[in-house]
Order: sequence, then structure tokens, then C-alpha cells
Amino acid sequence: MIWSMKTVLNIGFLLGLVLMVSCETAFDYSPYCIDFSGKDKDVNLKNIDRIIDHPANDTIQIAFTGDTHNFFDELGFFVEKVNTMDAVNFVIHVGDIADFGLPKQYLWGNSFLSQLKVPYLVTIGNHDLVGNGMEAYMEMYGPLNFSFIYQSYKFIFLNTNSLEFQYNGLVPDLLWLEQQLLPSNDFDSVVLVFHLPPGMGFDPNLEAGFYQTISKFNNVIVALHGHLHGFEMYYPTTDSIPYVDVYGVEYSMMTTIKIFNRQIYVDEIPF
Repeated sequence: MIWSMKTVLNIGFLLGLVLMVSCETAFDYSPYCIDFSGKDKDVNLKNIDRIIDHPANDTIQIAFTGDTHNFFDELGFFVEKVNTMDAVNFVIHVGDIADFGLPKQYLWGNSFLSQLKVPYLVTIGNHDLVGNGMEAYMEMYGPLNFSFIYQSYKFIFLNTNSLEFQYNGLVPDLLWLEQQLLPSNDFDSVVLVFHLPPGMGFDPNLEAGFYQTISKFNNVIVALHGHLHGFEMYYPTTDSIPYVDVYGVEYSMMTTIKIFNRQIYVDEIPF
């Protein structure tokens, strides 16, 4: 068979397109290519199973970090420090593990966290949602909103990154949150974790409803978030629920909380 030069060029062009979009080729042509496997898939679900399989004593201790997207060296130091702390039951990352939502950045961040001796969970941050970051997050970590129960405490992780969803009125999902907070015999207290606090790209039309929902059942004992990089414990409403802004990793400080008998104890630990 004799092909014309035009046919040969067309075939070459199509093959080039296939190679550029394929994630299975020897060369990574696209920074948006998602090809996670093994330890880089379904991380939150796997680690929830690990947490539940290892009950704490009478006190639960959690180490928090976040906003690690530009600070991989410091993230490595955080991991090294946590691995020396025998009392820590698990780690919570409050979001922004990737800077521009790139799969490569997810892989870099998770390569450090996967060196932790204890289980870890990662919240969705606003930087994580850039580009096709939402798909990358869901492939690596799972649903944007999720929860689990551990020793009578319910841990709820909520996507509050309203701006990245064009203030569509659905983020944060207050109906889902209310269902999660409904009292049950399975838990008596709630720890709420999210990335973006009200007033910082949070949907202004949902702020009042957010506070009302959290207060409705009188079972939230602490709300923790990131995004601001600094550390602060504060009370934005009159319901006495403490809010904790978690240290960004660049300060070489971590925030820890101990939970005992429905009481929380917050500490700042250098690394």
C-alpha cells in the first residue's frame, strides 16, 4: 500500500496527540496527567481504617499541620518530629498540599506524609482545587466531604473552599453537614475540620447558616482550619465553640490537640 504524504502527516499528527495525552507513555508530556497507584490512592479511607483498628487510651492526641504546598523541606522536618512522638494517634493536614493542583505536587506532598509512622488524613484546600486538582485530590484522598467515628468522637471534614466553586451556594454543603451532626448513639462529640474559615473566600451568603448549623446540636467541641498559616485559638460566636487556626508548616511549629472527656487541650510544639 502506498500512502500519500498528506496521509502520513495526518497519521503522525494523530500519533503525536495520543502520546501527549497518554499517562502510560515513557515520558510525562502533561503536568495534568493523573496516574496514581499503590500508596497514592484512596489514602484517607485506608488511614481511617488504620485509625479505627488502633484504639487510643483515655486520651486522643492529634498532630496538625497544613499549607505545606511551598515548604517540602519543613514538611519533612514535621514528619521526622511526629515520628518521635509516641503519644500521637494520627495526623491531620488541614489542606493546601498542592500549590497549583498539579498531580506531581500531590505526589511530592504525599511522598513525605507517607513516611509517617501513624495514619494521616488530608483536607481539601483552595490551592488543591486549581486546574484539575479536584480530580487529583479525589483520586489520591477520596471525597471532598467525609467523616468517621473514633471512640465516641465524630470527625467531620468539610470542603469550605467556596470561591473555587464560584459561590454556587453548595460549598460548604450545609445540608450534608447538618446530617452529619445529627445526634446518634454512635458518638457524643464532634471535631470539625476544614481549610478555609469564614471571611476568607468563604461564601458570605452561607456564613450565618454555617455558624447556626455548627451550634444547632451542641455537640461540636472544636473547629480547626488552616489557610492563614499562623496560629490562633479564638471564639467567633457566642456559642463557646473554640476555633483553632493551625500552624502553617513554614513556621517549624505544629499544633497538637489532646481530647479527653469531651475537653480539648491545644499545644504548640516546635520541630
